[in-house]
Amino acid sequence: MPPPGPRVRSRLVDRASHTLGRAPGVPVPAHPDTPPARLSAFRYDADRVEAFDDLSPAEARALADGSGVTWLNVDGVADAETVSAVGHAFGLHPLVIEDLVHVGQRPKLELYDSPAAPEVTHVFVVAKMIQATETDVTEAYCDVDSGAAGHVIEQVGLVLGPGWVLSFQEVTGDVFEPLRERLRTSAGRVRTVGADYLLYALLDLIVDHVFVTLERVGDAIETLEERALDTPSPKVQAALSGLRREVAVLRRAIWPLREVLAALQREDVPYVQPSTRPYLRDAYDHLVQIVEVVESLRDVLGSVSDLYLSSLGMRQNEVMKVLTVVGTLFLPLGFLTGLYGMNFDVMPELHWRYGYFALLGVMALIAVGTLAYFRRKGWI
Repeated sequence: MPPPGPRVRSRLVDRASHTLGRAPGVPVPAHPDTPPARLSAFRYDADRVEAFDDLSPAEARALADGSGVTWLNVDGVADAETVSAVGHAFGLHPLVIEDLVHVGQRPKLELYDSPAAPEVTHVFVVAKMIQATETDVTEAYCDVDSGAAGHVIEQVGLVLGPGWVLSFQEVTGDVFEPLRERLRTSAGRVRTVGADYLLYALLDLIVDHVFVTLERVGDAIETLEERALDTPSPKVQAALSGLRREVAVLRRAIWPLREVLAALQREDVPYVQPSTRPYLRDAYDHLVQIVEVVESLRDVLGSVSDLYLSSLGMRQNEVMKVLTVVGTLFLPLGFLTGLYGMNFDVMPELHWRYGYFALLGVMALIAVGTLAYFRRKGWI
């Protein structure tokens, strides 16, 4: 789980102006201050597992040419030069390299023939990895002044080839550590099957970790619902607006992945064995459940927003009720005081010894009678 970090407002539309006018398949050069990409790998079979760090693209290619299954992970796709070198070493199509470097792609599955060996086809998958942060739910989603993010969304590119899987991430840190531990300890069946099952395992971890974020979002909605009822304020409205945006971005990141998992089950997808398809169907079922949860959260957010407006309206009505009662009380009293405040000499009550006290008594009777009438009607 990533540590707490500054809140980065999720963008509904990713910027693409930096790619305007560029030829297809040509990645944008990295900024001079971009940190270099880091290459690490696992090579394994049923009997052994080896871990490698700080590899060069040529060394990674040599590992993949050996026996067993190889998983190469590249951290830092902003380093376009290194990503291109890895792509060329593995014979990836230029359009694949471009999509790996230009993050913000829609989750998808595409098949590409290798330019170096047309008889070899690569399965290219783009997914969105959603990681919950360690920030408290209330601080992350309900406190608009905290500046803390509740989750981060990162593009992950996966390439399945003959006996190997490449994974490309924007930054260091992912949800794949449980899989690495299973490889080290030989837990489960991942060490006894092929690279297609490794691809499934990576996607399955991406899908499962979405539940964690959705659970946190659900808790935040419940908190905002209580605040909308008890203490409606502009901050509650701002938090609801921000949460609606986050749910919309989550939906856009999750929804297209259904097509990816469904397409991977087709018989024409290379390297995917029939024995792996039931597991892909299971991951697809989990994703369908996630999509349903996201839709439910959208509906509940709309209901909470309506509840906030209703609660705010009720509070305004209470204020108007008080003002109306006060105005109704003082209307006849003001009339009487204004009547006897006129500058006329001939007003019998002005010279009456008890006129002042009589006027006060009449005003008191009017006030008490008005309040009694309001209480009898249930208005106060």
